[in-house]
Amino acid sequence: MSHDWEIPSYTVRINKRAKRVSIKVSSWAGLEVVVPVKLKRSEIQQMLRSKSDWIKKSIEKSGHMEELRNPEGVHFNLIKEAWTTSYTRSNASQITVTQNTGSSLVMTGPVNDSLIVAKALNKWVQKRAIDVLIPWLHQISAELSIPFNRVSVRRQRTKWGSCTAKKSISLNRNLLFLDEPSARYVLVHELCHTRKLDHSNEFWNLLETLEPNARETSVSVKKASQLVPKWAMV
Repeated sequence: MSHDWEIPSYTVRINKRAKRVSIKVSSWAGLEVVVPVKLKRSEIQQMLRSKSDWIKKSIEKSGHMEELRNPEGVHFNLIKEAWTTSYTRSNASQITVTQNTGSSLVMTGPVNDSLIVAKALNKWVQKRAIDVLIPWLHQISAELSIPFNRVSVRRQRTKWGSCTAKKSISLNRNLLFLDEPSARYVLVHELCHTRKLDHSNEFWNLLETLEPNARETSVSVKKASQLVPKWAMV
């Protein structure tokens, strides 16, 4: 442990489902501390210092955290929307995202901090995703006569969607960046899980009845994360 080591900027994320404190490093999210409960700043910094060697190596391995840049625009492939972005620096502690006419987004605040910008922009993406994905799921559900109980939209790092035994479906907000056939496949896939939770032959037979190109689309969807900009993964 290095006592002279200067701790890089970091973010703290509270996850009540976490069983213990964890430290993560990525080129898009930087240094992130995930905690099950709120901790004192001094406790977090002490933990970071104890892991200084690992953090240094992880930063070098992941590439410089400065890779995260303020986007020049936002493009939603699913709904064919393109937004221009502009940035106005101010002394405010938080970023304000203003949606202007003509598909223009204006970010005001500490815009020199790309991580803060990304988090603010993702809140806007979250709202846009709720407006688009929830009605669409209801529409497809009615079209296919496959009901579900609940739907939520949130950030998911490794999954495009999920479904529980209680027929509650969760959709990844970043589906907005996928093309329409790929995103529709994900929604139909999760609706099929309301009838069959596993990926058995019975599940695939149902899915392929509804989506004839399901297996081919499944392969492309697994690679679709490359369509999601780094800032949207924060």
